[in-house]
Parts: sequence; C-alpha cells; structure tokens
Amino acid sequence: MKLTEKQKLEAMALRFYQGLEWAPEAGHLYTTSRADLEVYEVVKVEGGKVFTRYTEGETAEVSEWPATEFLTEGFGPKRVWVPPFVLSN
Repeated sequence: MKLTEKQKLEAMALRFYQGLEWAPEAGHLYTTSRADLEVYEVVKVEGGKVFTRYTEGETAEVSEWPATEFLTEGFGPKRVWVPPFVLSN
C-alpha cells in the first residue's frame, strides 16, 4: 500500500500542524516524515512492545520496538499516524 501525495500531506498536517495525538493500536497505519509515500502497519501492541510491518512487497517481516520509545525516542517522533478518514480522501 502507498499513500497518495494528498493523503501524505493530510496526515502530516494532522500531526505537525493540528497536533493530533496518537496511541498506537493493532491495525493502525502510519507513515514517516520522509519524502516518500510508504505505509507501515501496527501488527500488535503487547508485552511492552509495538510490532510493525512494512505494507509493500512480499515480505511479512515484523519489527519490534519498545512501546515506551515508539513515539518519543530516536526515529519515534518522525512517525505519523494515518487515521482511516485520511485514506478515504
């Protein structure tokens, strides 16, 4: 799955201009603040970890991140939630 440019801009505006808060849950989709249209999915949140996967390609490789750092440390603040209503636009 890839975002359209409009969807990416809308998600970025929600995050950085309107200050939309996000608490990751299974099934949530997110992108990054890079200049690309890539989408990642939160597979599950359990045991103090957030499990994610890239939505493009054949691999179903799952990455895990400490839940306490997922949005705050290192790459975390650059993650941008894509709420379902953005995908319908």
